[in-house]
Amino acid sequence: MLTRTERALRHAFRTGTPLDAGGAPVRAAVVAELLLAGPPARPGRTARVDLTGARITGRLDLTGARFDAPLRLRRCTFDEPLVLDHAEIGSVNLDECELPSIDAESLRVRRWFGLRHARVAAGAWLHHIVVGGGLDLSGTTFGAEVDVQRAVVDGDAKLGHGTVYPAGVRIDGARIAGDLNLANATAHAAAADATAIRANGAVVGGGIWLHGTVAEGLVMLIGVRAEGAITLQGTVLRAAEGSALLLIEARTAMLTLRPAPDSAGAIVLRDAHVGRLVDDPATWPPACTVELAGLTYDRISRRSDDTKAWTARERLAWMARFDAAFTPGPYDQLAAALRRDGREGEARQVLRVRERRRHRAMGRLGASWGAVQDATIGFGYRPARALLWLIAVLAGGSTWFALHGPLAPVKPGESPTWDPLLYTLDLLVPLVDLGHEHAWNPVGADKAVAVLVMAAGWVLATTVVTGAGRALGR
Repeated sequence: MLTRTERALRHAFRTGTPLDAGGAPVRAAVVAELLLAGPPARPGRTARVDLTGARITGRLDLTGARFDAPLRLRRCTFDEPLVLDHAEIGSVNLDECELPSIDAESLRVRRWFGLRHARVAAGAWLHHIVVGGGLDLSGTTFGAEVDVQRAVVDGDAKLGHGTVYPAGVRIDGARIAGDLNLANATAHAAAADATAIRANGAVVGGGIWLHGTVAEGLVMLIGVRAEGAITLQGTVLRAAEGSALLLIEARTAMLTLRPAPDSAGAIVLRDAHVGRLVDDPATWPPACTVELAGLTYDRISRRSDDTKAWTARERLAWMARFDAAFTPGPYDQLAAALRRDGREGEARQVLRVRERRRHRAMGRLGASWGAVQDATIGFGYRPARALLWLIAVLAGGSTWFALHGPLAPVKPGESPTWDPLLYTLDLLVPLVDLGHEHAWNPVGADKAVAVLVMAAGWVLATTVVTGAGRALGR
């Protein structure tokens, strides 16, 4: 026997009109019967269940059901879990509902699935759900883990805007044509070794948005692909220990990485590739470390609302804070990006720091030799300094040989006129014979000075030529 509210629902189904139950109970079996084998719609009308404010008694189990009628149960309270496993439905709207849990494995929704501003006492099992339009969980509070793994969404997946995941959310292997939006969501790891947000291997046609998100636990985005941007602006990343964010092998056109000041934990960008990197070393959270090994990017830029641009000096100091075991890759990447932006001077500064750190990693002998190269020729990245040293050596050598010459000729009577300047210049410039070097025979202290001048000439002239080659190449 149908109750008065259930008879009104049957009539509303046939006419395709909404019904507000005003808190009255409606049996789940009646809803299922209408959807599966209900009366035909009136001519010119589309049959649908559009019920607001009802208390759904019993278990609404639509496992394997096939119907195109929209299922709209808004502001309804469910006594038992909602089961939609392997069903095919036109659209689903469960806005502002209260449910014990949702089981919807392999559910296929032709148009749209909405669960906005609802309360789910336990979790939601949306594993391998297929949605022809958008998936929207905005503002919903869950009591357990939410599983959206291997979901296929032809529109946007809105999983943020106030959504609360007290035991985390899993989105591994999802295929989302639009945006994956977790902005302003709050996610907690269920245990110290669990994840707050996990989307390993997800492929997103738009962007991944995590601005304003609070993640109390590890965020795993290993191997994600985002055709648009991955944005972490003002994102709180906090891990009890170890890593807070894993972007290993991620691929995206632009990565905005600006964690909130109170973030803590390691951010790992190992082997990721980014077209454009937007960050700010000056405002980096003091409790966050970063791993840059293997990270590649085309450009480093800033947001349009930034009032101050970072300098290479600031970025190098930021990198030195976390680069305990020296690797040259991050420095090469930074120098290449600076060159692409026309900042050649800063690029050379970065490469000098790279060489300085590389030599220090070689031990005392390497560090000592590196200090000499740095002070004298700037590891070859300051050719002007090498040219000054060439002039200084030429002046010093000429003065020495002017005071101690002329030297003994190799072949008496065949030597050119003694000229200390030309003799020193012949010693100093390699692979050029001015006819003076081999005409005179230095001995003792004169020979020691000649050898020093020759050695300095090889090192300094090579540096000048290399620097000139770089300038011509640019």
